[in-house]
Amino acid sequence: MDPINRRLMDNITVLENKIFDLSRLVNLQAYMEGFTFYTSSRYRGIPIDVIPRVISSDFYSRISDYLVKRNLVLNHLVKEIYQEKSVHIPDWIVKTTPFFKPEMMDFSPPKGIYIYVNGADIVRVNGEPYILEDNVRVPSGIAYSYRAFEYVHRFLPELSQGYSVEEPSGLEYLYDTLRYASGSKDPVIVLLTDGPLNSAYFEHRFISDKLGFVLAEPKDIQVNQGEVVVKTLDEGEVHVDIIYRRIEDLELLTPDLMRAYLRGWVTIANAPGVGVADDKATFVWIPFLAERYGISLKEVTQPFTICLYERENLQRVINNPSSYVIKKREGYGGIGLSIMKDENASVLKELVKEYENFIAQEVLDFDTVVSAINDSFYETFADFRFFTYYDRVATAVLSRVGVVGSRVTNNSSGGMVKPVWITR
Repeated sequence: MDPINRRLMDNITVLENKIFDLSRLVNLQAYMEGFTFYTSSRYRGIPIDVIPRVISSDFYSRISDYLVKRNLVLNHLVKEIYQEKSVHIPDWIVKTTPFFKPEMMDFSPPKGIYIYVNGADIVRVNGEPYILEDNVRVPSGIAYSYRAFEYVHRFLPELSQGYSVEEPSGLEYLYDTLRYASGSKDPVIVLLTDGPLNSAYFEHRFISDKLGFVLAEPKDIQVNQGEVVVKTLDEGEVHVDIIYRRIEDLELLTPDLMRAYLRGWVTIANAPGVGVADDKATFVWIPFLAERYGISLKEVTQPFTICLYERENLQRVINNPSSYVIKKREGYGGIGLSIMKDENASVLKELVKEYENFIAQEVLDFDTVVSAINDSFYETFADFRFFTYYDRVATAVLSRVGVVGSRVTNNSSGGMVKPVWITR
């Protein structure tokens, strides 16, 4: 056992079966307070695993240094695509990705920054960190990290006995980042949501309430000559400096907003078109790009990942499917993901038919954690999601836990969340 966890195990032993009663109380209270995830036409509670995941401040610093540099690589790549027109990844990736925005060509975003927010998924294999993917389109999860930490601290303070645990931070980084991007000392910031049926609507409300953002839907946004305004209940139409978008389909839901952005009337974060860096096929090339840019990414390992656009790679997967996780290039939230160790190999039929839309990543037997589920302890697979706000990484870290026996940790796949403690 990692020495950092021994004290936690002792504290759990002292609580004995009381921990399961407290776990039920935590989850009931969380549901009553609206800690929910919208899926399958209903709101369901987000299950909280009350046993924290403990990491050292040294481990956090190592990941933080790495992610800040990785964000530089991603921003540099997007700039090359849209401004320099000198793409150093295969042309077919840019030509076939659904996230490329031709209207962004030759446009320089405010401060020259495309990606302000990145949610990176990381696991540990024998204690060593591996990055599974980047999430730069509309990354979510930081609110879940805050609330899981809060509930466990409130109802099970005994678990922290003997630890010096760092308070979660990150929302203030988000505010500072958006204020910097806006160019205003006191900007009006709108969090753009598509409404209560968004799976992460709880988080949209949480962030808006905590930071004083205007929570608005597309129908509330209006583009006038030379400015963007938001309709509010108490002040009527208010000028908008920056939009923190939590929706994908800007052109569909707010057709005039892109034009306003390109004319400099409003700032949008993350910038439209950054999905080219989020495409799973692009992920394959990040180590090569980092080396080309002279940026070292040695702190975290990127697992063996291949594009199936190349026929020899497709054949390699067909010959040995159980060694790979299959991911759809535009997939997210567990959608388009198949772990061939766990699922029927009939998935290969779709793969052969649309091979250019998939990548394959080696299956990692990543480290497991102890979870309190119902009235028992179980060994479960869990990942981390770290949130980077341009050049700072939040200490509010999310750990997502798969259902027993599954390596798929997404909330939409029925997984839990557990608090992460960074110990000083």
